[in-house]
Amino acid sequence: MDRRPPLHIHLLAHPKSETATKLAADLMRRFVEPPASGGLRIPVFFTPDRGDDLPPAIDTEDGLNLDAAQHSIVVLLADTRMVRTIPSGTGDHWIAFAQRAIELTPLNRSPHHILPVALEKGGFRISEQLHILPALLEEANSEAAYDRRLAEVSFHIAARAIQLLAHGKVPEIAPDRMKAPVTIFLSHAKADLDKKYHDDPVQRTRALLDQLPVEQWFDAQQIATSQKFADAIAAGIRDCSIMLAFQTDQYSSRPWCRREVLEAKRGGAHVLVVDALQSGEPRSFPYGGNVPTVRWQFRDAPLVDAWQVIDRAVLEALRFKHNHAVLSASAEAGETVLPAPPEALTLANQCGEVDVEKVFLYPDPSLGREELQVLQQLRPKARFVTPLTKVARWQRPSHIETITVSISESDDLPTYGLSTAHMATLTDEIHLYLLMAGLRIAYGGALKGTLSGAPNFTLRLLDLVSTYSKLAEGCNTDPMERAVLNVAPWPLHLSYTEDDWNLLNQDKRVDGKAGPRPDLPWTDNELFPPTDEDRPLGSDTPQRRYVWALGLTAMRKHITELSQARLVIGGKLRGYAGVLPGVVEEAWLSLMQKRPLYVIGGYGGAARAISDLLQGKPRPEFADDWVRTYVPDYNAVRTLYATHGGDTRTLTQMGTDITVCTQAGLAQALNNGLNEAENQELMRCSDAQRIARLVLTGLGQL
Repeated sequence: MDRRPPLHIHLLAHPKSETATKLAADLMRRFVEPPASGGLRIPVFFTPDRGDDLPPAIDTEDGLNLDAAQHSIVVLLADTRMVRTIPSGTGDHWIAFAQRAIELTPLNRSPHHILPVALEKGGFRISEQLHILPALLEEANSEAAYDRRLAEVSFHIAARAIQLLAHGKVPEIAPDRMKAPVTIFLSHAKADLDKKYHDDPVQRTRALLDQLPVEQWFDAQQIATSQKFADAIAAGIRDCSIMLAFQTDQYSSRPWCRREVLEAKRGGAHVLVVDALQSGEPRSFPYGGNVPTVRWQFRDAPLVDAWQVIDRAVLEALRFKHNHAVLSASAEAGETVLPAPPEALTLANQCGEVDVEKVFLYPDPSLGREELQVLQQLRPKARFVTPLTKVARWQRPSHIETITVSISESDDLPTYGLSTAHMATLTDEIHLYLLMAGLRIAYGGALKGTLSGAPNFTLRLLDLVSTYSKLAEGCNTDPMERAVLNVAPWPLHLSYTEDDWNLLNQDKRVDGKAGPRPDLPWTDNELFPPTDEDRPLGSDTPQRRYVWALGLTAMRKHITELSQARLVIGGKLRGYAGVLPGVVEEAWLSLMQKRPLYVIGGYGGAARAISDLLQGKPRPEFADDWVRTYVPDYNAVRTLYATHGGDTRTLTQMGTDITVCTQAGLAQALNNGLNEAENQELMRCSDAQRIARLVLTGLGQL
């Protein structure tokens, strides 16, 4: 079985191009929506930034690996900065990269695709194969032009992604006849066409579609005189990427409009309803529901409405295809995959005999209990599951209740083509899977005090609790009380106010505790004198760094005792408050105590360093010279250890301990229920669902 994700999108901009990197970040938000939201969840990567402004190497472990997914789209966001050769330019390298990438991914044969996009006139030099975006060159600095640029680039990416998922390749475009990558079926009431052009959503949408590489199926044009109307309509619906159903005041009263929607649902086509109601309708069509909708706003500028509809339609078509591919890859024997939630029509079309048991797998989030009860009454033998409901039915070993998640922001995320947004969405999804599996998450993070712009993982975890609770109810499971245990280290919790503690304990599913205070010869006020407004808690002196280190170690030991396994992700290798990187010390504690340890190295940071050591790859961060360079007052702090006590284990010694652990093999060293190959996959994996499955597989085999 091919366990690779169906699709990866690589958005490559020059690291020093502010406009292109902003566009890449905004594009990512279109293709990566929150977990269990029902939206698009396609893995997106940026340019690996190693400080040399060069493009990534192709098909290398630390470069751009096209085959990491079944299909990869590489988008080159080319501007003048990318192709500049002087002064200090790297344009020749980027142009050569584009040429080599295109050679490796020939049209009509490769499962991957390269999409060069010129963001300004200078960007045309990147390649002869470009998609020209006319709005940019005339109004490059206007907000409207930027929004148009974002929509057009998104459209081209989504269109090619649909082709890859549908056909396994991007067809070659013949010079005499362009084959549109997307086909949109326009379902409409003919009575609406009598309106003035300005007021008619159908005609305005058609006019814009005429300017795009989209084939629009419009019955007045596509049905030949020799064809039967019903057969032609059915064929058009069957072959379309998505149906746009224009729900006007007239729509539901027209038999052919109703037949088109029913035909789409019978044939498994995706439908997007364009809500263009003005006065209302005497009876809404009951089978026109259970689909996404977009509102036609009847603005003074109808082109904006038309763009919104088409943009949403193409993204919905991609979501439908991607859902099907993801679910098909994870479906178990006997499961029928539905890329959209089930409804009564699903049972009528696919269930067959009433007494035959059938299992339907559809995307998260799960339908509510009230809807599932109706479906169950219609077909008692039918069962309905989503990826999260399957996780919720995971049989947790009785001796495993709490898993500690050791996570903080990585210093080197850009090196791997990632950002803090990647880190935040990854951890949200992993946390959600662990919670749905009935595991308590222990986390020793800060409620405040993160780096500027970095995600606060404690607050994200607290916010996730409400989402988890609703999803658990939809999966017919009871949310666990005290599902999250947050231990705030001393001296950090000295700054917590009553409001902070209330925030940590406002929900019965969250338990906020203060970490233990180490035995010290100084009082809190001597170490951190309070002011009228605050209590500064910096580690800006050897004494303060020393007590911070003791407090963090005490918290890490305490939280290790409270849990039965640990998962490590990211983590800083410099700029921490104590004398040891937190993720390294926490992983070392688990290894020394033979506690199950799961190492996620795909997001860089301290977890990647541990992963490398476990696989025999040297890391300079574990040398004495590195520590003395990047830990302020290191020698003075070590003197305080010798004078006042504390664990004297250095980072260098921990690195040696970790390396020695692997002499008997990864499986024995990590003691996590996974074999050698599974641990190696976990260490390089960046897919949240696969990470969660591997962790649960390991826990289930302990």
